[in-house]
Amino acid sequence: FFAQEVKNGSIKVDAKTTVNPVADSTQVAVTAAAISSKAKEDTKYLNAQLKSEKKALKEAKKIEKEQERFEKEKKDFNKKQSRILSGEKSVRNIKDKITKSQRNLITNKEKLDKKIAKDRLTSIEIEKENIKISKQQIKINKLEENFEKAEKKLSKLRD
Repeated sequence: FFAQEVKNGSIKVDAKTTVNPVADSTQVAVTAAAISSKAKEDTKYLNAQLKSEKKALKEAKKIEKEQERFEKEKKDFNKKQSRILSGEKSVRNIKDKITKSQRNLITNKEKLDKKIAKDRLTSIEIEKENIKISKQQIKINKLEENFEKAEKKLSKLRD
């Protein structure tokens, strides 16, 4: 073997081991009671928070339902208004057709009377013109019936 040189030094051992022994059982009981009371407080807090969240959710649902109801009412109102406007437009159109037809009827009668006065028409031509006038009167009567129906429908829509 070879000769070795050995130095005698000090070896440092870092061994800090501390054990805290429990003093007595009353200290353990107090600590357990403190932990359980803290747990109870946390539970109460969480339950209160859960209740408030449920209440907020319920309130949000209520607001959402009211919003939906409002939107539906608004949609129905707009639909009703458009129906009323369309009804008024149809009444106006029918009224215009009636006045136009009545003017045409009056002018045709006047023309017929002038031609009869001048003796330019035969009896057959007079009858043909009378038939045309009768057809115009029938058309006016139908338009007046449609006008009354449209007015009734419009009054129902307004109610």
